[in-house]
Amino acid sequence: MFRFALIFFTFLNAILFTTPSYADEFNHDRLVVGMPKEKWAPYWGGIDNPSGLYHDFLITLTEVLNLKLVYRGYDDFEQLFSALENHRVDATIGFASSELRRKRFQFSEPLISLKKIIWLADDKLQDQDPASWTWVCVRGGEDCEALEKFGVTKFVTSNKLNVVAQMLRHNIADATVTTLIEVNQYILDPRHSHGRIFLEHNMGSADIGLMMAKDRPNIKKTLDNAIEDHQLALTNIKLSNLYVLNEMAHWQLLQNQQKNPTIRYTIQEHSYPLSYLDEKSGDVRGYVHDLLDLLERKTLFEFEYVPANGRNIEEMLEQGLVDVLPGKNVFSINPKTQLITERYTTVEYGLIKAKNVDTKRILAVLDRTSTLQPQIAEIERHEPVIVYSSAADMLVDFNAGKITHLLLDREIIEDYLYSNSNSANYQFESLPKPDYMDFDIPLVMSVRKDSALLLNMLSRMLAITDHSEIETLKQGHSKLFVNYGYSKNMVDYYVILALVLVTIFILIGIAVLGILSGRLKRTQKINQLSQSEISWLSTLLDNMPSIIFITDENEEIVFTNSVYSDKVKDCQMNAANSPVTPCGFTRDVLSTESNEVLYYDVSNSSLSGRYFHIRHQAIIHPELGSNHRMTVVDDITVEKQFEADLQLSNQQAMQAIEARNHFLAVVSHELRTPIAAMLGLMELLKFNLKKPQDAELLKNAVHSAQRLKSQVNEILDFSKIEARQLQIDVRSHNVYQELCPSLRSFETVAKVKGLDFVLDWQPSAIHQVEMDAMRVNQVLANLLSNALKFTKLGSITVCISNTEELMTISVADTGCGMTSAQLETVFEPFVQADKDISRRYGGTGLGMSITKNLIALMGGEINIYSDFGIGTTVMCVIPIISKPSTIHLGENLLADTEKEAQWLSAWLGKRVNVTNEHKCLGNIYPDRLFERWTTVARQDDIIATKAIEDAQGLILVADDDLINQMLLHKQLARLGVEFHIVSNGQEALDYLEQFTEHVSLVLTDCHMPLMSGFELAKSIKAQPDKFGSLPIIGCTAEDSRIIAEKAQACGMNDVLYKPYTLSELSQVLTQYIVAKPPKADSNENMNWLNSGGEKEQMEMALVVFETFQKEIKALEKGSMDDKAIIHRIKGSSALLEMNTLTEATKQYEATDIVEDKANLKQSIIEELQAINSKVKLWLETRQ
Repeated sequence: MFRFALIFFTFLNAILFTTPSYADEFNHDRLVVGMPKEKWAPYWGGIDNPSGLYHDFLITLTEVLNLKLVYRGYDDFEQLFSALENHRVDATIGFASSELRRKRFQFSEPLISLKKIIWLADDKLQDQDPASWTWVCVRGGEDCEALEKFGVTKFVTSNKLNVVAQMLRHNIADATVTTLIEVNQYILDPRHSHGRIFLEHNMGSADIGLMMAKDRPNIKKTLDNAIEDHQLALTNIKLSNLYVLNEMAHWQLLQNQQKNPTIRYTIQEHSYPLSYLDEKSGDVRGYVHDLLDLLERKTLFEFEYVPANGRNIEEMLEQGLVDVLPGKNVFSINPKTQLITERYTTVEYGLIKAKNVDTKRILAVLDRTSTLQPQIAEIERHEPVIVYSSAADMLVDFNAGKITHLLLDREIIEDYLYSNSNSANYQFESLPKPDYMDFDIPLVMSVRKDSALLLNMLSRMLAITDHSEIETLKQGHSKLFVNYGYSKNMVDYYVILALVLVTIFILIGIAVLGILSGRLKRTQKINQLSQSEISWLSTLLDNMPSIIFITDENEEIVFTNSVYSDKVKDCQMNAANSPVTPCGFTRDVLSTESNEVLYYDVSNSSLSGRYFHIRHQAIIHPELGSNHRMTVVDDITVEKQFEADLQLSNQQAMQAIEARNHFLAVVSHELRTPIAAMLGLMELLKFNLKKPQDAELLKNAVHSAQRLKSQVNEILDFSKIEARQLQIDVRSHNVYQELCPSLRSFETVAKVKGLDFVLDWQPSAIHQVEMDAMRVNQVLANLLSNALKFTKLGSITVCISNTEELMTISVADTGCGMTSAQLETVFEPFVQADKDISRRYGGTGLGMSITKNLIALMGGEINIYSDFGIGTTVMCVIPIISKPSTIHLGENLLADTEKEAQWLSAWLGKRVNVTNEHKCLGNIYPDRLFERWTTVARQDDIIATKAIEDAQGLILVADDDLINQMLLHKQLARLGVEFHIVSNGQEALDYLEQFTEHVSLVLTDCHMPLMSGFELAKSIKAQPDKFGSLPIIGCTAEDSRIIAEKAQACGMNDVLYKPYTLSELSQVLTQYIVAKPPKADSNENMNWLNSGGEKEQMEMALVVFETFQKEIKALEKGSMDDKAIIHRIKGSSALLEMNTLTEATKQYEATDIVEDKANLKQSIIEELQAINSKVKLWLETRQ
């Protein structure tokens, strides 16, 4: 995770830390770097695949310098050096600074330092005098100079590192001075190498930087400044490179072990092929020993094998007798005492059975280290199993027939195959493993808990060791072999096979002669067919209405019927029984696949413009046996025309439906806009009316407008349902507070009509539910509206009950009722139960259709029961999700009626008695009881108003309609917020350009001339540096899914649908108006230091401290560009989540006032000093 953070920081650091003036020294704003064409891994991936450590360095430097990186490839170093001197390239990388090179070139500050080692190609030479070795080095490099200083005279040189490696592999040279990385990447051949690494402290290190021409000092100065200023980013690159980390792990471990390079290990005895005793030589062998020998050749360490001699290898590790257990089963690791590497190979298990065994299946499993108990337990769930710890004992019992099936290492199976390959009595077969036996054992290396550095080194080395290298080592211990040549039995087999084949060929020749003779006889018989049979066949085909013809294998026509001759005019038939070549129509038919339709469009043909169905049928001549094809062509032009007419009719019908839906949507939208203005203005007007009669008139006007709004909404909902744009918005609601206000409003209307209104809400503790409250209210309103509309006398009864998953609502009235015929059409749109209903009662005829669709969208059901002249009952079941929540009730609560006691008992979960029984004079509404008894204060309006009053800046309003402008003017003034109104999006954008800092929110109509609200939102969101995250709220009378998606796509934060109330406007604005920010807390957290190990934390803290110290000095000195420095600081502070510092840098870049810039600069310096003080204290506590 920490490596990822470092890489990510490097990337951002390279992008954000910009210094524009650096680019002045380079031509065409680019850095041309010369590199070898061939791969130089892991530093360089080659000219065709730029990658590697050096490439990462160059990418970082060119990005911070604002330069384009260009590579040019060269075949050898001398060509590259010549290009460098002649200024064909600006620089190169990867060459250490030697005395010879410094005479020709100059070098930048080092990017990386690599310790030097000696590689001896054959360890048998280690006892000889190094002066007698033949050394090899890269010509002109510091290694050759070092050898000369040490008095070495016997050495050869090369211009290419891979040539140096080949010379060492082929014994042309004995030794070289190199690095661990180059040994692992180039020199060491794991299959054939007998080399060894030696450490010579006088060799020192190779400092690698950029090499440039001597006469270009400005480039060197620029690159040195960039390297110094961005040391943090360059360090991160090194810490993310696997090979560099591997080298660091080696030197750390060597230093920790006081320069002792010996690492002791042991392994479980008799563990073929991991470790075993070679019977011929008496030596201990195995691929684990070979792997450690390979690692020894790649490292500065020696691995010493300590035989277990019957001892417990776990105890040997704990007692310090050995340092590592290199062949551990991952299932046998004790995490309390051991650390492990990643898996480096796997022990695969196989299943075999004895052949020709009639006894009951007896399964045995090999578990040499008693670590397979979980796997064995799983097998025992399916069948009995015998566990062996010795492979030899298991195979003895297997050969003796005591067990029939073996589950053991595949390598042991191969050894068993080898051992029994010459046995005449040997018989067994391999079986696929069932699922409960399908397991393999990962192998790891384990060390003591206190050997973290050793574990780190082993893990790094295994990470850069290819899987193919380990497989090669394992194959060296496989005992399977291949025989070449032929045995006597094989020769006999081939002789017999040859005789059989000769006999078969003779029989085939006789059969062919017989077939040819038979064909000749059949041809003679065919010539004797009577003319009457041919005439009968022709008459039969001529009477068929289809075009029919027959072709041979060469697609030559051999027969046609009379319909073909009449209709196909572009091919003439020759004399009877004479084949003709198909042309024109016939050729097109033959090229058409069977059961396909051909449209023939040739102007000079009588068949032009017609459709034909083609069928081909393969037929075989009954006498000759030759292949023919009969083609039947049917004219289907009439059917295709009918199909086209049907498609056109369907398309026209769909267009008509779409046009109707569009018309309904447009009409409803155009009506909603003035209705919204009417309701808004009347809502404001009620605050200024003094006379009761005026208030009553206004109340009637509002009622009429609400009725008109309801009918327009029905039309709009219907159009959205037809267009499949209506969606359900499920949110968490208090079910009492959502439904009770609607119920009370209809109770008032019922009382005015002289009807009884009865509410029977079953008491329940469920009050917080997830549902679409608006749509549930709409369903309830439609049902109650119909009940009130069609009931003159009697009552309306509403029953509501809740479970955790369902809400049931039923509305029963004593109205006129419906007949069976009327019930069948009650859900059809624009249909009233009676033609006279629309005139007498009004309405669109859409209410019940919309209700049914809404309930279906919510996943519910609706049923209607009606008796004509008696009344109607409508029952709805709507899915809900009950949200568990605690109801906080006051103390010493009293229930005045039995119904109140039932509600209180449901909420408290215990029986509550009625203290003073009063007669219930009306309906009990649970929302009133809830508000009366709960201790939670209702402060929503106060909070919303306070949030608006505490807002900074003003609200910018954009609307082209004068009435809407007047309405918003009065509404916003009443809410007590500052605002400015413009007439379109362009004016709003112009205003923002001048007064951005004063605007805290944009409220815009979606449809305006010159620039719409959507275009305005896109323009604002496209300029975050100028406008920041300014919230945008759209207003529209078009309530649809398309509008919501379009608003989200262009960057609007919310949409306000007309008509809306003053309360709804206040609630929406409150969500986005930014209150006055609290005073910033200078005590920033230091979470950026909480990742990685202690060493990485120390390194990060030091880099941050040193970097910020430089920035403080530069800002105080004022010698550099303050703007560039602060921009650099902004990137670093944002990445490290230093919020106060980031905000100060942003304010500095946002202002052009000189005095403000000076103050903010001082604030930035003080914040940097405060952060460095904390970092310094942190560092001191850890030293």
